[in-house]
Amino acid sequence: MPYRDEQQALLLEVANLEQENRRLQGALSEAEDRFKSLLSGEYEERRKTLRMSCVMCSGNLLPVAIVAGHDVRNPLPLKMSTLRFGSPEGGFTASAPVRSYACGTCGYIHSFIDMQGI
Repeated sequence: MPYRDEQQALLLEVANLEQENRRLQGALSEAEDRFKSLLSGEYEERRKTLRMSCVMCSGNLLPVAIVAGHDVRNPLPLKMSTLRFGSPEGGFTASAPVRSYACGTCGYIHSFIDMQGI
């Protein structure tokens, strides 16, 4: 009968290990969910403050105008294509204004395409 006792002991141990595995998998999935929500929260906070502080020195950003042309009385605001060769005739079909901020501390100029203004 020792064979049957050893087999039953092994079956009990396997059942306990499977139960522990299920518990650990649940805890792992819960920790992954918490981590993903924390990451998305940090991403949203970073996205909200993106245009408020300089990436080089964390100084304050001030809006500046970047223009083109030779006539200082009638400057042309810069625009950049956002949809390239989207029409059957070819060429650029849409453009968005280029916005810029300058850091008040280090002077670094942050330029970006204003995709929300399209």
